[in-house]
Amino acid sequence: MKNLMDEYIKFSVKKIRKYMKTILGMHYDEEIVKEFIKTYINARYYNINSKTSRAFYLKIIDALNRKEKILKSKLEEDKFDKIEKTREIFNFIFFFDNVRKVENMKNLKDIKDVINELVIMRKKQFKIRTQTDFGENFYKEIKNDMLEKDIFLDKFDTDDFKLNFLKHKTVNYLYYVDLDYNIPLPEQYSQIAIDKVYNSGIIAEDKLQVEYILLSIVVIRDILNANFKDKYIVEFTSSLFKKNQKLDTVLNLINNQALQEKIYLNLTYEEYKANKKIILEYINKGYHFAITLDNSLKQVDEIENLRIFNIVIVPKNLRLYKEIMRRKAMFTNIIEQ
Repeated sequence: MKNLMDEYIKFSVKKIRKYMKTILGMHYDEEIVKEFIKTYINARYYNINSKTSRAFYLKIIDALNRKEKILKSKLEEDKFDKIEKTREIFNFIFFFDNVRKVENMKNLKDIKDVINELVIMRKKQFKIRTQTDFGENFYKEIKNDMLEKDIFLDKFDTDDFKLNFLKHKTVNYLYYVDLDYNIPLPEQYSQIAIDKVYNSGIIAEDKLQVEYILLSIVVIRDILNANFKDKYIVEFTSSLFKKNQKLDTVLNLINNQALQEKIYLNLTYEEYKANKKIILEYINKGYHFAITLDNSLKQVDEIENLRIFNIVIVPKNLRLYKEIMRRKAMFTNIIEQ
């Protein structure tokens, strides 16, 4: 199964290209549209080149304006008009892709008003002959696409499983995540026995697929709301390191830069030491890991080797806890559990 972020972005690209063909008509240029969409997706979903404190949609506008200048420096002058028109259409795409909300606008009541402005622009600025029912048909198309996106996200809702989120006590953007189940089981099994089976062996490996799918939906919704800050520390089962094919199957569910930037796979220090080579390989592929220290840590100086990790968790019951806390200022990636 492909990861949901890839599928969602693929869907968005398909729809935006369709809107461009519909709106631009004779002014449509595949090369120009492709370049603008790539820039838009990078800014909208991956938050690339976005270090300023400006409003999110303004950051995307900045990226699109830069792309316009680049295209004008690369392409022939007779394409400048198409470049400008394509760039201008993204002011409307913002509303169709939920970057901007109509309800936040003073001069717009609903999406129909956006489309009415679009129709006027096509007629007056783009000089495109427009059928009288163009606006009505395009409105239906937009609403159907918005509904399809919502259905895509909602179809993974389940009553059998749910994610539990525990906010870190001092790092306000960090959450611990685990998967809980609501599956009726025979009464003769104790809760301790059920939990043991649920959190070990093959079941522990298989449940990660459910957990990562459900968390992907959470991350997609975060990104749609321009929330790139929150990070999630999720369960991981180190036995997967001995099963290459299954490991790839599980991790492919979050094999997307946008997902990887927000999801941290939790490993103990002992698990890291036992699987260092393969973990480093997956770090190079873009995955993030959080390392929870345990008593296999013999000396505080060993933490120096963990600087490649953004998150190193120090439990209070750790034997070297006090010594690590005294030297905490030396390690910017240290957080208390």
